[in-house]
Amino acid sequence: MKLGKSTFLVGVIFGVITSCNFSKSASKDLITGLTTKGDGLSAESVYVTINNEKVSDNAFYYGQNIITNFENMDGFVVENNTYYPKIQVVLVSKKGDTIMYEPDLLKADAGFDATLKTLTGNMILARPIYSGKDYTMYYTITDKKGTGTFSSELKFDLLHDPLIKVEKKGLDFKEGYLMSLSKNNIITNGKIAFDEKILMDFQDLSGYKSTNGEVSLGLKIRVVDAADTVILNMEDAFNGRPISEDEIKAGVGAQLVINKGRLKNPVNFHVTIWDKNSDAKLHAETELTVE
Repeated sequence: MKLGKSTFLVGVIFGVITSCNFSKSASKDLITGLTTKGDGLSAESVYVTINNEKVSDNAFYYGQNIITNFENMDGFVVENNTYYPKIQVVLVSKKGDTIMYEPDLLKADAGFDATLKTLTGNMILARPIYSGKDYTMYYTITDKKGTGTFSSELKFDLLHDPLIKVEKKGLDFKEGYLMSLSKNNIITNGKIAFDEKILMDFQDLSGYKSTNGEVSLGLKIRVVDAADTVILNMEDAFNGRPISEDEIKAGVGAQLVINKGRLKNPVNFHVTIWDKNSDAKLHAETELTVE
């Protein structure tokens, strides 16, 4: 996964279709604020999961994959043991701007086996979504062979990673995060494994000076354990190489792999980025527990 680009994934999981239920319904989860409405279509349960665990609030972190589960849906017209659902999703900012829109996530004109009935939509909260902002996610499920509809609405906050502490002097960015390149997911608990490749990345860096579309940045990486043992000390990972504006837009970051061995937790991961054409810079650090 390249979080520097818009990333949007949708999945479908199925169970067993039962008899039709053309009732109207409405519900609200008092914990997450998730609301649902059904007219002709129904769901036994609707809930959000992250890493296969139900969420207990409506605040998420940048890069997380949130899955909306529409469990045991009913009411579709079934023809030749096949039904034809359509799922639309819209993501709207607090200002009312449409950030993402997909009219038909499933795109399965052949329909689905009527022995399967649970639908899911999953969204990776990455660019053009940014932390520090509020969003509303709308799902609408319709029946391509009937008139039934079912919808959900979830308002949520996207939080900055609290584990990354940043000091800025001239340089700024839109998004910073810690990611496991080995596991292809965001690290939000500060725990990593030996030999796991991780990345501290900063997207849409600004505040530097460019000459003819090229930028001269420095990138220092320093990693020290709790016993002050230096694991890595790289004075300039760029080594004087000029960087293009396109590369900076894709993200400026530092990779780290801690090989298996003796160390004392926690490990401090320091990253300093500076502009060689000015005095602008930023320093970021996070604590890691290596298991």
